[in-house]
Amino acid sequence: METKRFLGNDMARIFVRVRTELGPDAVIVSTRSLMRENADPLIEVIAAPAGSEAEISVAMQRSIAQGLLARIETSRGLTIGDLEDLAERERDQDADRGGYAQPAQQFETREWAQGFVPAPPAPAYARAEYEDDWGDAALDTEDALPPFHAPEVAPPPPMEFRPRPKIVTRPRPDVSEPLALPQAPAAAELERFEPMPPGVASRLVAAGFSSRAANAVASRHAELTDAEQALGEFLASREAQYPVEGRTAIITIQGAPGSGRTTALMRMALDCADAGRHAVLVAADTSRTGGREQVHAYGEAIGVAVFDAFSPQDLVHAVTRAPKGACIFVDVPAGRWAPPPIPGVQHFAYAAIPAHWNSVVSAAQLAELGESAGTVITFSDLATDLIPALSLLVETGLGLAFLSSGRDVATGIEVADPLTLASGVFTTRTRETTNGRLVATA
Repeated sequence: METKRFLGNDMARIFVRVRTELGPDAVIVSTRSLMRENADPLIEVIAAPAGSEAEISVAMQRSIAQGLLARIETSRGLTIGDLEDLAERERDQDADRGGYAQPAQQFETREWAQGFVPAPPAPAYARAEYEDDWGDAALDTEDALPPFHAPEVAPPPPMEFRPRPKIVTRPRPDVSEPLALPQAPAAAELERFEPMPPGVASRLVAAGFSSRAANAVASRHAELTDAEQALGEFLASREAQYPVEGRTAIITIQGAPGSGRTTALMRMALDCADAGRHAVLVAADTSRTGGREQVHAYGEAIGVAVFDAFSPQDLVHAVTRAPKGACIFVDVPAGRWAPPPIPGVQHFAYAAIPAHWNSVVSAAQLAELGESAGTVITFSDLATDLIPALSLLVETGLGLAFLSSGRDVATGIEVADPLTLASGVFTTRTRETTNGRLVATA
């Protein structure tokens, strides 16, 4: 029976997907953990529909058989007789090699080393057997060696001393004439600091917003005195666009290379599939090596079908084959991208803003992308705060749609809440007072 593979890092979420796709009585065939480098392990679940005879994989059969054989087979230990046989065998091998009676010629000095290296004295056991074989007339190796004479070495040749090279100095310049110094460039006029009056704008600038963004929020909501409330109302007024339920839509996340657009797109596709809506992935990024393989691997991990698009006709073919009302998530190259015109299909292009990038670089990238349905703040886990990204959003007037953190596609994407983001900008004030002994909340 054909089984289906599910991947993720949340077992409860995987079981919901199993029940949704295979029914409430689905059978779990096997589970295992997949270790990953610099990331949490993934959970792999193999499931089959109810009432089917799911076959056990070959690897599982092999592991079961090995475990049974290990329990059945018993290891035989060595007895005392076996140890005596091993010791006897080792003594026989030593006897074949000459035993401990080494020939005397092994201790003789080599011909080329005579006069330079004294011969080592023979061991006591070898000298004793040597005297037994040859009698008292055995030679004493120490007395038989000739006296040592140091070799004659020719003295080194005398060292030749060369004359010291002459140091040539440049003529000293005439100090009577003044030296012509380069003219310093004209100093740029420094921007004068103008203090801002106390209010919403000053609090936003103190929190880290640019003066342009702070003035935009203050002028938009002049009737509000609370900076947190004014910022939340401003972010909420810049609404992002989302795909309409029941209508086929093409969704892309555009941005610079390394901005996290592919990871955020996979998370968005996972949330769309978990919500019960048809999701289709299209691998159309030809600008980087391994981009298509990465999309196929992500699609297998989150359980979404993947199509390859090498031309605009391939994309049109993938859209027409998708069910009506499906969301087609297209992984596009870096930079600005536009799909071919397809009747009845709307394109939602979101711009990726990395939270840990410089705001000047992000602003230049947004200017190249043009209009968008909203923005996605990526790598929010790598930034200490989201104030630079929020300040850029206020300056450009774009709406904030999603938040993405990390590189794990199995966690899904987070819908941005303007009021929650605004409350995280300012520190919480406890408003506590004390009379010296007791603390009371005012």
